[in-house]
Amino acid sequence: MAFSFDRFSRSREHLSAYFEHFGEVECPQVDGEIYRELCRVVRNDEDLLGMAAKAPATQPPANLLFGAVHYLLLGGEVDPLNHWYPSLVGREANPPDTIGGPFRQFCMRYQDRIEALIRTRLTQTNIVQRCSSLLPAFATVFKEGGERSLSLIEIGASAGLNMQWDRYFYLYDSGQSWGDPNSRVKVECELHGETGLPTVAEPIPVAWRRGVDLKPVDIEDPDQVLWLRSLVWPDHVGRQERLTSAIAIARENQPVIIDGDASIKLPALLAEAPPDTTLCVYGTHTLYQFPREALITTLKAMQLASHERPIHFLSVEGTSDHFSELRWTIYDQGKRSVRLMAKCNPHGRWLEWLPATTWIEPRE
Repeated sequence: MAFSFDRFSRSREHLSAYFEHFGEVECPQVDGEIYRELCRVVRNDEDLLGMAAKAPATQPPANLLFGAVHYLLLGGEVDPLNHWYPSLVGREANPPDTIGGPFRQFCMRYQDRIEALIRTRLTQTNIVQRCSSLLPAFATVFKEGGERSLSLIEIGASAGLNMQWDRYFYLYDSGQSWGDPNSRVKVECELHGETGLPTVAEPIPVAWRRGVDLKPVDIEDPDQVLWLRSLVWPDHVGRQERLTSAIAIARENQPVIIDGDASIKLPALLAEAPPDTTLCVYGTHTLYQFPREALITTLKAMQLASHERPIHFLSVEGTSDHFSELRWTIYDQGKRSVRLMAKCNPHGRWLEWLPATTWIEPRE
């Protein structure tokens, strides 16, 4: 996602431009035809733009508006709009290009409830398929650290489903695979470009793992799980299935997620990690929601802690209109080096691994 929401104006003109960008640039990357059509409706509608403007300053308005509507529908509200959502009616869903009228009518009917959700909820998508990029990155960090067990900290862990990455089965279209073929979660990914994936050790041992989130999702709370499901785009039925399976795995392997601001909680977590392990912090499409000062504080915490031990930071962020970037930052003795490891689809559908020489800030 190319917008920076801590500097995002809620003016009518800026919101309209945002929905146009989201619909015409971001939705096609992930086959989001329903939300693409809804963006065309919202960007020219004063009432709907006014509802979207209720989103907190650091939150993406489209995800919250569309997620709030999806939440009410999945929660059992009976409305003609149901017939446009494959997540509710499957293949019998009406074509997206006719959704505008029913969507607007639903929003006006439930305006108060939708605005309350927009004001109080966060975008906490756990897109399990993004682990397709994390796996080879963790393998690289594991090798760099002398093949010692990993200690992992996920920033913006949500329900902690991506913390379960080593319990999934991976299949790349090159034929490479990793993990247990009998896992309930299968992560498939296309490979682009000419550089092959690095050799991925199996297993990659994890000695310790923690997550941190402003509002961790309690997977034992039906309402919080419903919100998580609501953030899955309604035409992405496969994502719903993976989400359900990943939640089942997480319930059997309860993740430890700290409730709080990463910029405040991270130093203590870094100090808590076992000393005889390779320490790696990671996050996927999380940093864009950080206010600028909180982001700077978070990065400085890793740089400062690196005087005690090397710290690896893997981040997947939407730095371009057409792809996301996986970056590997190594903090060591207060210095840092940054390698661009890969370009990837925002939802993890494809991955282009880059040569090992692609350093943005070279190692010293």
